Amino acid sequence: MSSNISTTFQHVSQVGDTLLNCELESNLKSYLDWGMLGIGGWFNINIPTSGAWGGTFDQLRVVDDPSYTLGQVWETARKDWVWETGVAYTGGSPIDISGVYVNSTLKGTGDATYGHHYNYPLGRVVFDTAIPTTSTIQLEYSYRNVQTYIADQAPWWDELQYNSMRVDDTTFSQISSGNWSILANHRVQMPAVVIEVVPRRTFQPYELGSSANFVTQDVLFHIVAESRWWRNQLVDIISIQKDNTLMLYDSDKLADAAAFPLDYRGMVVDASNNYSGIVNNTAYQYTSARITDMGVTEMESYNSRLYEGTVRASIEVIFS
Repeated sequence: MSSNISTTFQHVSQVGDTLLNCELESNLKSYLDWGMLGIGGWFNINIPTSGAWGGTFDQLRVVDDPSYTLGQVWETARKDWVWETGVAYTGGSPIDISGVYVNSTLKGTGDATYGHHYNYPLGRVVFDTAIPTTSTIQLEYSYRNVQTYIADQAPWWDELQYNSMRVDDTTFSQISSGNWSILANHRVQMPAVVIEVVPRRTFQPYELGSSANFVTQDVLFHIVAESRWWRNQLVDIISIQKDNTLMLYDSDKLADAAAFPLDYRGMVVDASNNYSGIVNNTAYQYTSARITDMGVTEMESYNSRLYEGTVRASIEVIFS
């Protein structure tokens, strides 16, 4: 009796390749972000846009970020701006940022005095050189109603920011203190969904004479919100996606082709290269994935300001 003896790994060609767990988390975040836009999950901020209790969402605050000179970085109350174009929603479209207003004058990114770039995930305008901290900085933009995170990229349990809609809060305009003193990359604004691949995976042979398998991997969607309504809404939106089939993109192929839509600064490279465009481009495809099961495993109300829910999904892919 003879058999093929392997001395090398199968299904892996390089130790640095992005494999199933990481691909699932990245793809599911992109899927949720894009899917929420398709059902109107954003809010447009025009000048002026007042808060429900006072203050304005269009006015930015100066950020004391040790990586920059004070006066370079300015941020909005809500981060995670919408950068995508081609959103298929009949009720309107997100705002395409055309420039920032400095003391009521519109300035483009290439302005000789006020050159800048945008960090869309962190909701920031970053000037090339510092400007006076007494300046009035305003912006027309759109922010996502629901922020999504990958678990190992967000120390989320101890960094939840409450009342991020309260632009009337006197600490909003303060430097280095108050509700916004923690830098945006360490703040999770609610409602939010945190995606976590968990240690439950099964294999089933795909066909005779092949090493291909049906791989079923469990993923948790942790939902945190400041209201019971938002918690319940997100539990429902996510859990009823059972039996949906997704096409996963290959992160390594995107990187090799320099096709990621945002650069290292969080600035848009190609707004048309949205989730739909990427997964429908055969050059970037990884494999298809089907959501075979969904279950709501937890719904808790810890207090009147924090509501939590967990949806467990089983994702099936053919790994060949």
